[in-house]
Amino acid sequence: MKYLLILITCFTINFVNAQQIKIFKGDSTSDFDIAFTIDNGKVYHGNSTFSRLVYYTISDNKIYLGNSTSTFQCLYTIDDDKVYKGDSRFTSDLLYTVVNNRIYRGNFTSSDNCVLTYDDHKIYFGDSTFPSDVLFTLSQNAIISLTLLAAILGPY
Repeated sequence: MKYLLILITCFTINFVNAQQIKIFKGDSTSDFDIAFTIDNGKVYHGNSTFSRLVYYTISDNKIYLGNSTSTFQCLYTIDDDKVYKGDSRFTSDLLYTVVNNRIYRGNFTSSDNCVLTYDDHKIYFGDSTFPSDVLFTLSQNAIISLTLLAAILGPY
């Protein structure tokens, strides 16, 4: 358990400097189907080599709107396996909880509240791993925290 917590913390804080991550639409891995590119703490629309439109900036376990790290632009705060709205860690601002490769709405981990499931570089809608429910596919070398994915790909 201690090893898992260390890994999650390292991925959440340091993943953005290690690699470029591509998130593809559906079950595709074609460059034509790139939904998001994460590179150096920035989340770009589509393939970052073609688009310089920054959707989000990731810094210090926070996700900011656009190319900013201003407190006023803070959309989400990541704390261990939880995603909070804005610059908050109050229970009333809890948006997502991640447990066993599943992302749940709020703090309730029942299958009714499961919004996304991660399995083998694929993100599925709800509590499913059926091929028809694939929403996104991550590049094969992607190492990313599910809390970060919940914030970027949400709301569901």
